[in-house]
Amino acid sequence: MQSEQTGFGYFKNFGRTRREGLELGAKTRAGRAEIGAGYTLLSATFQSAEQVNGESNSASDAAAPGLEGVIDIEPGDRMPLIPRHMLKVFADLQVTHALGIDVDLVALSGAEARGNENGSHEADGVYYLGPGSTEPYAVVNLGARFALTPWLMLTGQVNNLFDHRYTTAALLGSTAFSATGTFVSRPFPAVGGEFPLVHSTFYAPGAPIRAWAGLRVRF
Repeated sequence: MQSEQTGFGYFKNFGRTRREGLELGAKTRAGRAEIGAGYTLLSATFQSAEQVNGESNSASDAAAPGLEGVIDIEPGDRMPLIPRHMLKVFADLQVTHALGIDVDLVALSGAEARGNENGSHEADGVYYLGPGSTEPYAVVNLGARFALTPWLMLTGQVNNLFDHRYTTAALLGSTAFSATGTFVSRPFPAVGGEFPLVHSTFYAPGAPIRAWAGLRVRF
């Protein structure tokens, strides 16, 4: 929230929220391989009406595009940053007595950005850039283990095996950069003494490919 007197932000507890859904999971073994999958459907919604700062939301009550305004949250609106669908599939193969390999895929659907609590933000390419949500993504991870002795094991892991570029969160906010990347502090003429700003969707990037190896000692 933002104080109308001081202009500074502050925290306020929300009235009521609800998280409901279902989880499904299954696994089986076939010879030397174990395979399984898990799925989560999560509906996270606001259950109280509220009015919050929406200066970067195209659906705010601002007097003109690009100016400060507020948005109304209605019961049933989706909470930001919480994906509705989550899927994990894995397989573990004991190749030999000493060598084992495991692979898993993690996939998530997109989620609303902070600032788009009403779910009504739409980019116009001028005052508002970006869709106001994250894109769905999936990453694959690969692991291996090799028993050197009954008590010493060599392990390795590669996360995001295909170096997929993805984002884990998003936030609506103002920016001094245009859609082409040009820095312009005041890109539009004043409206009633206030200068409209360009607002964009900011993203939190996911981790790139990374690998590690180690030794595991069993006593």
